[in-house]
Amino acid sequence: LSTLAASQAAVPRTERDAIRDPREPRSALRTLLTEARPEVRCADATRCPPSVGLVVFPGREPDLTGRIPPVRCTGTLVAPDRVLTASHCLTTPRCDDAWVAFPATTDHEAAVARCVRVLAQDPDTQDGVLLQDWALLLLERPLPRPFATLASEAVREGTIVTVASVTPHPIYGSQHQLEARLCRAETSEAAEARLGAEARRVGWLSGCPIEPGNSGSPVLDAEGRLRALVHAGSHPVFGIGVTTALPERLGR
Repeated sequence: LSTLAASQAAVPRTERDAIRDPREPRSALRTLLTEARPEVRCADATRCPPSVGLVVFPGREPDLTGRIPPVRCTGTLVAPDRVLTASHCLTTPRCDDAWVAFPATTDHEAAVARCVRVLAQDPDTQDGVLLQDWALLLLERPLPRPFATLASEAVREGTIVTVASVTPHPIYGSQHQLEARLCRAETSEAAEARLGAEARRVGWLSGCPIEPGNSGSPVLDAEGRLRALVHAGSHPVFGIGVTTALPERLGR
């Protein structure tokens, strides 16, 4: 033991050695920030839609630590190998470096698949809340999970719908939770009074706080059918959700 201690003391440590040493707190932190793979879990496995998961694209802007975190959104499996999400989540024309993760539920194991192609997305590339906002992604392989049933009819005013969303942990950025909440469908009347006629282009939800990571969340009716997807929202205090209608491409 004394020989080992002596040999260690004989090797001078440098700042670079400290960073490389996995026992050093700074090294552990750096490894966590650069290598932690985002994961998603169900808040309640018995009420966790198996067709909904976490969509991850390469990031664009560095955070306060200098790291460039990934862009994280919510997506819905609409075919065994296709996922619908919000188009503003896409950070590159291609999706070679993007992937989708689905949490384990009571009946299905967790699953991860890479995105291999963007099949289609809303042709309007302008960045605006009052514009339709969707993208259809092709996965590398079909997944053994049920996919969402589609219903393109508009949801009636006052209807209570379920929004299933992935939300990042406020402290541990690699951890995410999928949970469902109830929201109320509204007309565009109130929004038109403040935003003009363009508010009719999108759908509106009340009692529906939207957090970062919720873009692309499915809007599900009482039968569990996919009726729209969330692409924007207000501060949680006001609880306003903005939705995109299902694209015609999905029905083909």
